[in-house]
Amino acid sequence: MKDFYRQYLDADLCREGTECEKWDGRQDVFGRGDVVPMWVADMDFPTVPEVCTALVKRAQHPIYGYTRDNTGKRAEVDWLRRRHHLEIQEDWILYSPGVVDSMAFCIRALTHPGDAILIQTPVYGPFYTAVEQQGRVLRKSPLLLTESGWKMDFQDMERAFQEGVRFMMLCNPHNPVGRVWREEELRHALRLANQYGVIVVCDEIHADFAFEHKTCRILSLPEADQAIMLTSATKSFNLAGLRNSSVIVRNDALRKSIRQEIRLSHADAPNIFGALAQRTAYEHGDEWMDAVLEYIRENRDYAVDYIRKNVPKISTYPQEGTYLMWLDCSAMEVTDDVLMRRMIDIGGVGLSGGRFFGEEGSKHLRFNLATQRKNLLRALEGIRMAAE
Repeated sequence: MKDFYRQYLDADLCREGTECEKWDGRQDVFGRGDVVPMWVADMDFPTVPEVCTALVKRAQHPIYGYTRDNTGKRAEVDWLRRRHHLEIQEDWILYSPGVVDSMAFCIRALTHPGDAILIQTPVYGPFYTAVEQQGRVLRKSPLLLTESGWKMDFQDMERAFQEGVRFMMLCNPHNPVGRVWREEELRHALRLANQYGVIVVCDEIHADFAFEHKTCRILSLPEADQAIMLTSATKSFNLAGLRNSSVIVRNDALRKSIRQEIRLSHADAPNIFGALAQRTAYEHGDEWMDAVLEYIRENRDYAVDYIRKNVPKISTYPQEGTYLMWLDCSAMEVTDDVLMRRMIDIGGVGLSGGRFFGEEGSKHLRFNLATQRKNLLRALEGIRMAAE
């Protein structure tokens, strides 16, 4: 990592008082305003310097009217080609305010009330609400924890398709367990989906955060004609407050239906600052992203080593993707509520409770590693104290 980026990412920036959910929401969420916040999935790292410059320059023009984004799609196409070896066309890209919004648009466009939708649990909480709030039925397929790590349950997946499920939502890299699904796993899932006429929506918002194994983008696979890719620069470059994401669809009929649903919600116009930030990040963010990946990998390896040596009642492993570590606290033999209270009251650390990710997340915690090392050290010490 270049010295500039080491110092840039280590900058002691105070986020308190900036209407920051992660830091300013601590009192409301944890009942204490002084916990080390390791919960919300955004980073404490300043974004790409060129993004800051571009936003300031645009903000100095005092008119912020309706906008269009003529060059943003080209920047996204180039980023996907350069970083992921994925070839897409600009007209495959539909803009949406956020990936969770995109889930709802896809569900409403491509399914009907009462239809069953398959999700693999434990999984990010809005997967559940995106299904239920649209009047659809959840069909859960729990992931399998094996000696070699988390696996998809392909037998149960096929059983769900045989039962009539015609819509499935994947998460890659998976939040919260941290798996980066391999090409052969995704192709197996797609072959089953194609056999039974199932549409697959893949949330790839964490795709840029992959370590030992690059993320296999769903649209790189020949079996993916009935697949939809959800992505966003907001996670990659810490721009979540600017609300911008993409729905990428190579199937013309599916894309037409989703575009119509987005337009019905009046959600197809880009945010003037979000579009500018995304375009600039994709154009100038390579070195920054490389530095962030190295920083997070170092934090991950340090945290795994620390927990294994000092916190025997908690087990974890180095996640393959995302900057979110999944902690198994079942050996502490306490309820979920007591587990959270111990972390807050004894450890002074604020983590995401496992039940947010479904009942399969019970006795687990999600730990955000995308922060300066000093915050990581404070949080790890708090976790150690809480687990004693």
